[in-house]
Amino acid sequence: MVSTFFGLEIAKSGLSAQQTALNTTGHNIANANTPGYSRQRVNMEASPAYTAASIVTYMGPAQMGTGVMASSIERLREAFLDLQYQGENKNLGEYTATTDTLEKIETIMGEPSDTGFRSVMDQFWNSWQKVSQPSSGYSTREFVIQQGHSLAENFNFIDRELKSLQQDVDSQIQTRAEQMNTIVTQVADLNRQIMDVVPHGYVPNDLYDKRDVLIDQLSNMLDIEVTRNDYVASDGKKTPGTVDIKLKNPSTDLVVGNDAADIKAGDSGTLANGGTRHGIFVNGTEIEPDAGEIYGLLKSRDTTITSYMNKMNDLANAIITQVNSAHGTDFFTGDSAGNMGVAITDPNDVAKSSTPGDNSIALAVYNLKTTAQTIGTGAGAVSASFDDFTRGMITTLGIETEKAQRMKENTTNLLKEVDNRRQSVSGVSLDEEMSNMIKFQHGYNAAARTMTAMDEMLDKIINSMGLVGR
Repeated sequence: MVSTFFGLEIAKSGLSAQQTALNTTGHNIANANTPGYSRQRVNMEASPAYTAASIVTYMGPAQMGTGVMASSIERLREAFLDLQYQGENKNLGEYTATTDTLEKIETIMGEPSDTGFRSVMDQFWNSWQKVSQPSSGYSTREFVIQQGHSLAENFNFIDRELKSLQQDVDSQIQTRAEQMNTIVTQVADLNRQIMDVVPHGYVPNDLYDKRDVLIDQLSNMLDIEVTRNDYVASDGKKTPGTVDIKLKNPSTDLVVGNDAADIKAGDSGTLANGGTRHGIFVNGTEIEPDAGEIYGLLKSRDTTITSYMNKMNDLANAIITQVNSAHGTDFFTGDSAGNMGVAITDPNDVAKSSTPGDNSIALAVYNLKTTAQTIGTGAGAVSASFDDFTRGMITTLGIETEKAQRMKENTTNLLKEVDNRRQSVSGVSLDEEMSNMIKFQHGYNAAARTMTAMDEMLDKIINSMGLVGR
């Protein structure tokens, strides 16, 4: 025969389970807008039945149910969607860094616009065409000098700003190194905190969420591989435990259990402005990732910006050399975009000829605009007119920028789609939680009513039995 208080225990289990569900629902609602929070759900199951019936023990018509118990509080998370999110996130990091750099180069060159670098070049060449006219005079030659100054100053400005941009990107790399070091350190610390409680039967869902937020942040910077390790209890039950994080290429451990790699920015050469070039070092070894924001920043600094600085230097050097040669006397000073200047100060010295009315010098300089020249040196040398080279450079910049913008937009849309699917699993729906709250509230009230009924039965037994006839 079951205990007299058996019904109270059943009602008590119902109260406890429904209260746990209500508390979890309240926790979900409170964190509806918390970044990275994963919805939690209480899994309920019938508690073990009362002692099984046997040949020698009669317990009634069947096994007696003993109530309900909250077996676990589950974090709703889909590992496959996390993997997809991390894959798209690294692409977004790369294309964002690339797009940002190319857009800034366009701004520095003033392209596309009617007042950008190409326009300044056109005005310079056109001023020589005016000097070649029979009606040209002192003011026209003064205009050529001023256009020469405008061109030289434009070259100086672009060179200075590109060097500054390269320095800014290098500073970003240093900042990202510090952020990555902080992230891997925090992940390793969360691994330790998780393993402090998991062996004791607890499931630290909120710590898992904090760790996953950090992993998402790291996946934007690098192409990483995350290995999740389960803790296996003595009864064979598995509970999520630590994570190990590895950079895919080059294969490098970033987090192993409670240990985090030491990530820092270190000296790795010299920038164009003479400043220190910084690389990413993991435990003292420099790495060169092939994906993620870090890859985009390194490529922007060392390839993209350097390429346009070289093009500007090659163009400036060729213009200085060829204009001075055609002019007979130096019109420009310097040999690169950074030090280009105008040598002539007296307008009478512009296209000066011993023969009155001779415009051959001015025409020779003007014709340089459309005459094929060797621009650059070595393997990077090209044969093109100054006009074609300039237009080609600006066109290439526009195409590269448009491509990077398109890839960034496409990746952003893909990432949003994956995140929407992830949120459909992990995100908190306030409508659903309010519905659950009402359901669990009714369950709690019903369990309380059951306890009241049991209490009334016990009151009858305790206070009314034995009073017959009185």
